[in-house]
Amino acid sequence: MSNNLIGRFYFKQTSNGNLIGEFSNNLSDGIATESADSIGKTNNYIGDYNSTWQENGERRFSNLKISQKAGTSNTIFTLEWTDNGRQIFLGEGMLCDNILIGDYRGV
Repeated sequence: MSNNLIGRFYFKQTSNGNLIGEFSNNLSDGIATESADSIGKTNNYIGDYNSTWQENGERRFSNLKISQKAGTSNTIFTLEWTDNGRQIFLGEGMLCDNILIGDYRGV
C-alpha cells in the first residue's frame, strides 16, 4: 500500500455484529463499499473482523481489529487492517449516532 494514502470511512454495525459501510481516499475517484464479518464476539464495534472491499475492480481481503484507543474513555477507537500479519492500514474512529466514522492511512 502507498504510504501517501489517506482516507475516510464509516461503518454501521448490524444486529449480528457485522459491519457495513463505505470509504474513499485521496488515490480514488469515488466512494466504495466495505463490509466486515465478525470473528467471534464483538462489543460496541470492538472486536476482530474479516474485511472485504474492492480497489480498481480487484477484490481485497484483510483482517480488521477494532479496539479502544489507549488512554480514552470508550469514545475513540483504533482500527488496524492487516494482511498475513502485515499492517496495511491504520486508522482512528469515533461514534456518532451509533455509526463509527473516522480516517485511515496506508502504512
